[in-house]
Amino acid sequence: MSTTAFRAGARDAFGVPSAVLGAGYIGFGALALESNFSIWLALLSTATIWALPGQLALVELHTIGASALAIVPAVMLTSARFLPMTMALMPVIRDRGHTRYQLYSTVHLVTMTGWAAAMKRCPELPLQQRLPYFAGFALVNWLTCLACTVFGYWVSGSLPQLVKLGLVFLNPLYFILILSGDVRHRLTILALTGGALAGPLIHLMTPQWSILLGGFVGGTVACLPADTSTCLIGGSGYSCWRAAPELISGARSA
Repeated sequence: MSTTAFRAGARDAFGVPSAVLGAGYIGFGALALESNFSIWLALLSTATIWALPGQLALVELHTIGASALAIVPAVMLTSARFLPMTMALMPVIRDRGHTRYQLYSTVHLVTMTGWAAAMKRCPELPLQQRLPYFAGFALVNWLTCLACTVFGYWVSGSLPQLVKLGLVFLNPLYFILILSGDVRHRLTILALTGGALAGPLIHLMTPQWSILLGGFVGGTVACLPADTSTCLIGGSGYSCWRAAPELISGARSA
C-alpha cells in the first residue's frame, strides 16, 4: 500500500470527521454505563460492529434481557445499509494490485462518514492510492471511536441525559451535511430531495419502515432516468453517484 496516501487519509480524518464520530461514541459510552453494559462489551461492540444504530440496538435489547436470537438479527438489520454502500465503494477503490485480504479487511472500516469522504475524494486520486487513502482515513476514525467509548464510559456520571442523546445523534447530522455539501451532480440532488420527500410520507403509513423505504424509494426514483451504466447506488438507496468513466471501466476490468 502507498504510505503517502495512507498518511494523507489519516490527516484528513483528524479534525471534524474524527471529532464528530468521537462525540457520538462518548455518548454511546455514557449510555452503555447507564444501561449496566460492561466496558469490555462496549469496547468489543465498537471494535466489531462500529455502527451506532446497531450498537444502540444491542445495548437496549441486552438491557431488557432479550435473547441472542433476537439481538443478532436486530443488529444485522440495522447494519444492512453497509452492503449497498460497500458495493458502490469497491469499484472506486479496488485495484488489481490489492489482495483479497486487504479488501476484505478494509470493508470492516466502511462507515457513513468514511464512505462519503471516500466517494468524494478517491475519484481524484490515482487508482492505486485510493484504498490506502480510505484505510488511513477510516482507521483513524475507528481508533478515535474506541478511545471515546472508554472516555464516555468514564465521564458518564457528569453528563446530563439530553447531552448523552445529543452526542449520539451528531454523526447522522454530520453525514447529512456532507451529502448536502456535495451536490455537484444532478443525481445527488434528486436522491437527497426524493428521500427527504418520501420519508415523511411513508412515515404516515408505516413509521417502523419509513427511513428504510424512504431512502430506497427516493434514491431509486432518482436513478431511474439515469443511464444505469453510469449510476452507482450507495447506502440504502439514499444517494446516487455519477461515476466517472474511469471508475466504470475499472469496475468492469477488476
